[in-house]
Amino acid sequence: KTPSVKRRKRWENCQEQIRTFLNPIVDLSSLKYAYPTNGIHESIDWMCNKIGAYQVFEGEYRYSTFMKKPIRVAKTVDDIIPGVPLYMSNPFSATGNFDKRYDEVCETYKDVPVYLDMAFIGTTGPHIVKIYPNVEQVFWSVSKPWGLGLLRAGVRFSREVEVIQRELQGVGYFNHANIDVFREVILSSSVFAKKEQYGNLQKQICEQFNLIPSDSYLLGTTKDEEWSRFKREDGTNRVCLTPAYEKVMND
Repeated sequence: KTPSVKRRKRWENCQEQIRTFLNPIVDLSSLKYAYPTNGIHESIDWMCNKIGAYQVFEGEYRYSTFMKKPIRVAKTVDDIIPGVPLYMSNPFSATGNFDKRYDEVCETYKDVPVYLDMAFIGTTGPHIVKIYPNVEQVFWSVSKPWGLGLLRAGVRFSREVEVIQRELQGVGYFNHANIDVFREVILSSSVFAKKEQYGNLQKQICEQFNLIPSDSYLLGTTKDEEWSRFKREDGTNRVCLTPAYEKVMND
């Protein structure tokens, strides 16, 4: 085998292992193509370059808006524009909670292509996220669950082949260090391991500070103005709990 074939085979094996790792929460078998990415940001860049216009929900992860301004910032499912692609995180960026609006949009607006950001997967307990026929792509990385953001190991699952990515993979032209990062995580852990590890401590910290525990172990939420420095566009104060975890462990 040529070096490029060997490199390509390593990624093929790795992406299958990622699918197996994520399968307890999301079945990605309908998105048959998988491309290594520089974290989730690269997938958002790719989306913004690919589509002519898109929409988001209020409180969504803001990076996409830096790249291309959405034509609609919806407050409710009723505000969604038919036929216009939707970029949505689930669990939702503003809360870290699984968001029923994802299912409502996919079931109600079957002509709305959905680009699903699953950055918080790996930080929650058991849940099933359905991949609907109008979900075009899914973005995931190990950044949030394992605090590996600086290593930028991400993956984009796609329903359709991306010609440029196919050519790049054909010659093995991608960051192969990502494979080692992924394998270090997925072969030594489970998709629910972090929530199992921190869930009880999350509840204790949230009780102490009168916060609502998020589905994600990383967060607590509140509408209390005492925490307004953490306010998102939808009015949610999204409080990161990692400094509290560090303090407890250091003490």
